[in-house]
Amino acid sequence: MNKTAAFICFSALAAVGLIGAVVLAIHRPDATATFTSLIVTVLGLASVAAGTFYQLGKQSDKIDTIRTQTNGTLSKLREDNESLHQQNAELREKLGPASGRHREFPE
Repeated sequence: MNKTAAFICFSALAAVGLIGAVVLAIHRPDATATFTSLIVTVLGLASVAAGTFYQLGKQSDKIDTIRTQTNGTLSKLREDNESLHQQNAELREKLGPASGRHREFPE
């Protein structure tokens, strides 16, 4: 949810609450306090929800950025590691056990 959409939603809720408060003050002035506290609660919940949704969207963007930055990096490291293991095995075979330098290492 972008900032403009959050502002429009919050403004719409505030307008509906203000219109409802005026209509209620005209028809039933004794219930105005209860309705006003309800509107304040709804506007507070709406603002917290808008902030939460905005932050979740930003977090999702950061996760996507991290995913695209690391995509291929780990597979490239694995390929390099595998090629190094193959080179190591070839060199051990060439060196042979008779030279005295060849030792078996557990993999």
